[in-house]
Amino acid sequence: MGRREEIPMNERGFTSRSRLFLAGGLLVLLAVALVALLLGSRHSQVRGELQARQAALTAGPRVPVAIAGRSTAQRNVVLSGEARPFAEVTLYAKVSGYLREIHVDKGDRVNRGQLLAQLESPELDRQYDAAAADARTKRLFADRERLLIKDGVVARQDYDNAEAAAQSAEATAAGLKSQKGYEALRAPFSGTVTARFADPGALLQSAAANQTAAQPVVTISQTDRLRVYVYLDQRNAAVVRKGDRAVIADATRPEVKLSASVTRISGALDLKSRTLLVELDLDNRTGAIPAGGFVQVNLTLTAPSQVQVPAEALLVKGERSYVAVVDNDNRVRFREVAVADSDGTMVRSSTGLREGERVVLNPGSGMSEGQLVQPAEASRK
Repeated sequence: MGRREEIPMNERGFTSRSRLFLAGGLLVLLAVALVALLLGSRHSQVRGELQARQAALTAGPRVPVAIAGRSTAQRNVVLSGEARPFAEVTLYAKVSGYLREIHVDKGDRVNRGQLLAQLESPELDRQYDAAAADARTKRLFADRERLLIKDGVVARQDYDNAEAAAQSAEATAAGLKSQKGYEALRAPFSGTVTARFADPGALLQSAAANQTAAQPVVTISQTDRLRVYVYLDQRNAAVVRKGDRAVIADATRPEVKLSASVTRISGALDLKSRTLLVELDLDNRTGAIPAGGFVQVNLTLTAPSQVQVPAEALLVKGERSYVAVVDNDNRVRFREVAVADSDGTMVRSSTGLREGERVVLNPGSGMSEGQLVQPAEASRK
C-alpha cells in the first residue's frame, strides 16, 4: 500500500488565506466595475437631459395654439321677449253722461262694431232737440224767402241771409247729433274684453279735453294675434332681416312652442340701451301664449361667414387688435385684424386672418415678433 503524503499545518493555513484574498479581490473589482457602470449611465442620462433642455430652449417655449376656422352662415340667438296684444285700446266716453247700461265684462269676446255700453246725457239731448227745432224753423223761413223772391216781394240779400242762417242751424244740429252718437260705445275691432272699469249708473266725464281725469269704461285687446317684442344687441342688429324665422316658447312652459317671423324692425338703436327693437307677429288663435307674458325667442339669423378664432387669441393694444400667428417655421408673427363681432367666446375677423392659420392663445407681453415657439394645439371644450 502507498503512503499518504501529509501537508504541513502552516502550508494548509496559507492556502486558505490565499483563496480568501483572491475572492475578496474579485468582489472589490466587481464592485468597482458596477460603480463605474452606474456612474457612466447616470452621466449619460444627465447629458441627455441637458441636451434635451438645450434643444427645448433653442426651439422656444411651448405655447397653446388654435386653428382659425370659419363661422357658419346661420346662428341662433336665444332672447327673452314680451308677448303683447296685436292691438289694444281703452275706451272712454267722448261725451259726459251717466252709464245707462254695459253689455260686456272681462273675458267676453266681442266683434267689430258690437255695442258695448250705452250712455245717457240729458243735457246733450236737450241741446240737440233745441238745435234741431231751430234748424227746422230757419229752413222753413229760408224756403219761404226763396218763394217770395220770385215775386219780387223780398230782396235777394234777405233770402241769402235766411239761407245762410238755415244752413248754420242745420250744421249745429248735425254736430250735436254726431255727439249723441258717442253715447253708444262700440268695439273698434274684434277682440277680448280684458278690463272693465265702470258699472251702470256711473257718471262719466268727457275724455275729449282731459283723458287723465276721465274714467275709462273697458279695454279691448286682440289676443288671437300677438306682437312679440325682443331687443337685439348691436352685433346681431346688423344682420337681422325681415322674414327671419324664430321659435317662440312660453317662459313658464318651454314645451309650448309656436313659429313666427320677424315682421318689423325699428331701424335705430335705443340711445340708452344700444339695442334694436324687433317685432315678430305670432298667430295665437289657440291661446297657447298668454298676452302680456314673457316668452323665450330662438331667433335664426343669417350672417356672412367669416374667419373666427377663440377670444383668448385677441391681443388689444390701444385701439388696435392683433393676433399672434405661428408661421410654418414656428415663429411668431403679429398680425393686425379687423374685428367684425364677438360673442365673448369666439372673435370673428373681417380682415387680417386666413382660415387654417395657427394663432397663439393668451399671448403674453413677453412674446416678441419672430420668436421661435413650440406650438401645442389646445383642446377646445
